[in-house]
Amino acid sequence: MEEACSSFEKNNDDYSSIMLKALADRLAESLAEYVHEKVRKEYWGYSREEELSNEQLIKEKYIGIRPAPGYPACPDHSEKIKLFSLLDAENKP
Repeated sequence: MEEACSSFEKNNDDYSSIMLKALADRLAESLAEYVHEKVRKEYWGYSREEELSNEQLIKEKYIGIRPAPGYPACPDHSEKIKLFSLLDAENKP
């Protein structure tokens, strides 16, 4: 993605760069929401019978939290270092 955005920007195509970044952001958010639902319903199973509408999901009517380093629920960015280490992220493609 970074290569594509750099290429767009070098060609003065800021619009495509912005749209690609926005799309990547939405896809990441969608995946996080999907995984959080799987955790609630299947993996940890503390909310197996949950049936929420999109509006209810947006209003965070589910049980549990979905903290992310750097966001209000977990504002300390230093936690990313621990996560990267635990996940061995530096050695993953």
